[in-house]
Amino acid sequence: MSFIKYNKNIINKHWYTIKEIEDYLINYCNINNYKNILEIGPGLNQFPLATKFVGYNENINNYISIDIDEEKLPFKDKELDFIYSRHVLEDVQNPNFALKEIVRCCKSGYIETPSPLIEITKGIDGHNDSDKYCGYLHHRYIIWSDIEKCEMYFLPKYSCIIDNFMELYNPVDFYKIVNDKPLYWNNYFIWKDKQPKIVMYKNGINFHLNVENYIILLNDAINKSITNTNFFIKNNLNLYF
Repeated sequence: MSFIKYNKNIINKHWYTIKEIEDYLINYCNINNYKNILEIGPGLNQFPLATKFVGYNENINNYISIDIDEEKLPFKDKELDFIYSRHVLEDVQNPNFALKEIVRCCKSGYIETPSPLIEITKGIDGHNDSDKYCGYLHHRYIIWSDIEKCEMYFLPKYSCIIDNFMELYNPVDFYKIVNDKPLYWNNYFIWKDKQPKIVMYKNGINFHLNVENYIILLNDAINKSITNTNFFIKNNLNLYF
């Protein structure tokens, strides 16, 4: 798959909860009799079954205020039944630490992040000048996952590379995917009773940073994220797009 090209016909902004996914997760928690449920980063629409919250929200009085970049979650190992988190880990400075803490204290969980496909697309951030940059300007990481392997991957988001070199790699216009198939807006990761593996791509550790290698890895991330979303749709939502 080649890179997505900016198109001014991108009209939908799928930041909010997708009803089919929320309904599935509610049913998933009920079937597994999950009662002790934590939401990290509650947004405008909190997860209905959440009993605990990490992160400020003006509609929640009993939230836990900690810095998930460096502070441990105040729970014992596997104390929580389920973790729910949407559009959080791509913002933090140290997602490796945060995710390890999530896995430590939760038996099962669901993490949703913007897909690599969206992070290389211009005009989706909701600001007047969003056509000048790719993805969300404030994000630190591009994230994708493999539910079958129970792995989650983090790549630092180098906007200068993406913005400057995207057009050189034979971009194809996928704006219809963005508009018509909102499930591809995000990447989905769900696990149960298994230790997820965390893969951090950093210069000098997991890849040698140069423009060519970064672009190759990003292109691979897009393809794998789409494959992962298809797997999630088929096996968890029983839907076909």
